[in-house]
Amino acid sequence: MRVWGILWLVLLLGLVGCAESNPSPTVEGILRNDPPRTLSDFTLVSHEGVEFHLNQLKGSYVLLAFGYTHCPDICPLTLANYKQIKRLLGEQANKLRFVFVGVDVKRDTPQRLKEYLGMFDPTFIGVTGTDADLQRMIEEYGGRYLVKDYGGLRKNYTVDHTASMFLLNREGQLMRIYEYAVDFVDIAEDLKRVLH
Repeated sequence: MRVWGILWLVLLLGLVGCAESNPSPTVEGILRNDPPRTLSDFTLVSHEGVEFHLNQLKGSYVLLAFGYTHCPDICPLTLANYKQIKRLLGEQANKLRFVFVGVDVKRDTPQRLKEYLGMFDPTFIGVTGTDADLQRMIEEYGGRYLVKDYGGLRKNYTVDHTASMFLLNREGQLMRIYEYAVDFVDIAEDLKRVLH
């Protein structure tokens, strides 16, 4: 009987040890692509006004979000979360590039993107492109956007868009989707495990 008790204790300690070494606890709203999904590259324009391809960022992890610079609520919060995530990552943030894709092609000019992102962190990368390229790109990420300018009749309009953040690995493959409701602290903790 005593031997069985010892065996049960060893087994229990082993299970506890396994549970503690789990590097990736499940958090609701963090979707993992396993294996990571290869994405197409698109010709975009950076906030510096030069041609830009996401492939240029290979070798770094990329946290990417879609939005627009006249957004009244979601986009400022997303960029504020970028800033907090960067702060929480500390030196690990050097392995990560923060990208904001402006989907309002009429108003998200390179100059406007540069000014807008500068209010949060001038190291954030802003990109935009043609409506056709942006529609194909966001669909590939599983998202969508819709400009509600009623065929150009409204000057002050909104854009409905996917609010998730997308994490690309060093090879430019989609490995995580962070839904909008996920707290930036949980995103930072997940990123710490990825970037280690």
